[in-house]
Amino acid sequence: MKLKTLKPLYLGGKTLIEGTSFETGEQHGRELLHKGYAEVDASKDAAAVDLTETESSAKSLTSSSALAATKATTKKKAG
Repeated sequence: MKLKTLKPLYLGGKTLIEGTSFETGEQHGRELLHKGYAEVDASKDAAAVDLTETESSAKSLTSSSALAATKATTKKKAG
């Protein structure tokens, strides 16, 4: 979903000034629209920031992956 900031926003590790075009996921976009932080950007220009890249590459945290990370940390401290 392509949006434009209405207020300065900190998104994706960057502060976007007012009027900056950005791309985000559908659910996140709807939330920003509802809160009044952004508006739909209908321009044909490319988005200045693409937040969808970080969303798709983020790994899901599951109980088994959390347990494995905890065990690995414990072994490093013990060793």
